[in-house]
Amino acid sequence: MSVLSQVGAPVAPQARETEFDSYFKEYRVRVFHFALQLVGNREDAMDVTQEAFLKAHRNWSTRDAGRPFGPWIYAIARNQAIDFLRKKATRREEDAELPVTASSAAGPESLAVQGELQAQVWQAINQLNPQLREALVLRDLHGFAYKEIAQITGSTAAAINSRIHDAREILRHKLRRLL
Repeated sequence: MSVLSQVGAPVAPQARETEFDSYFKEYRVRVFHFALQLVGNREDAMDVTQEAFLKAHRNWSTRDAGRPFGPWIYAIARNQAIDFLRKKATRREEDAELPVTASSAAGPESLAVQGELQAQVWQAINQLNPQLREALVLRDLHGFAYKEIAQITGSTAAAINSRIHDAREILRHKLRRLL
């Protein structure tokens, strides 16, 4: 955040663009993955991400500079994804496309087992109630604090705490045999 915007002085358009570009570079991949987890496929997630950043850019001069950018852009992306899903009336794909992460020493067998385990975990996550899934994904995959998740979703921190607890319990029960 520029010093000028912190003290309430007008920010030159070029400085504002530089600030936005910096946030865009920092958050674009994370927001894309969040959108992907909400809408279920890459093309739609790219559209949602683009629309979210366009909306953020259009509203840049009216945003609350005292509020952190992360929860703000995630809230915009969440709303764009919800609108997208409503308009398209699409259902989320069962298997989210996620890269397989493995050490360079892993052989084909261990990669296959890891891939199967990852698919089963994502299948269980995708079966969660959307509110539980959203809270869990924002906390455990995107690292937001409970208060920030509450800001993103328009809920309370207590409700988020409950949702995350419930989601983890459901997953623990569903994935018990894998652990």
